Amino acid sequence: MMRRLLVAMTATGALAFSACSAEEASVVKTAFEQDIESADVTVALSMKSAQGETGLALSGPFKSNGEGKLPSVDWKLRLDGVMPRPIEGRVISSGDDAFIEYGGETYQVGKDKIAQLGAAGAGSGMESADLAKLMGKMQDWFPQSDAQSDASLNGEAVTRITGKLDLSEALKDMKEMAKQPGASSFEGLKQLSEGDLDQVEKMIADPTFTVDVAQSDNKLRRIAARMTIEDESGEKGTIALSIQLKNVDKPVTITPPASGRPLEELMQKLQQDFGATVPEETTIS
Repeated sequence: MMRRLLVAMTATGALAFSACSAEEASVVKTAFEQDIESADVTVALSMKSAQGETGLALSGPFKSNGEGKLPSVDWKLRLDGVMPRPIEGRVISSGDDAFIEYGGETYQVGKDKIAQLGAAGAGSGMESADLAKLMGKMQDWFPQSDAQSDASLNGEAVTRITGKLDLSEALKDMKEMAKQPGASSFEGLKQLSEGDLDQVEKMIADPTFTVDVAQSDNKLRRIAARMTIEDESGEKGTIALSIQLKNVDKPVTITPPASGRPLEELMQKLQQDFGATVPEETTIS
């Protein structure tokens, strides 16, 4: 999960970089080139419509264990709006194993499953080559952008980059890039027709982003994005995502449980609690 969050952060940072002047772009580029060894992470995702609101909240410490390894985390998780009542839990990883706390019990993913997931994930996601290709296609994606050098976030001085995305240009360029060898992150876009792209563009309005870079160490502190969605019936909704990093590179303590119940029991528990259909083979992503 953390790898995917960092991928999303990296992609959004690349978008911001393309929208800035040379000096501002250098600030963002430097931030995304630097590794973050540890941090307190807060993620908030909300989707609002006339039917209600769905939200995902995640928070807790993160510690890198090196390239290609599962990071150590201790994250509290809350999901609202999907089920009749909120789902609350805790995810803990040690680098080679992971645990989930739910309903007063601790469940263990298992080192064998983590190893399998690591092998299956090798080479997947957004690779550096993909980002390099994106960088050359972004000049026309941002008709509006701004930089504020005297902003602050959580008491820290930050350089704040804000912008508005030209979704039409972005979708067309990403679809074209998906046709080229090595663009591993955009395979699904190959199947989209021009009609599909037009439909997506009609549904999404005002996609904006904000990137905050700390002036003390030139490292990332926040990425936020927001957009409005309107379906064929004219009903509107909003999607907002925020990823914040505090106490960057400061020591964190993460102590995983010694053991836990089999993960299959958690799947059965969720099915009992919420009537969810649980697949025979469950994976963690």
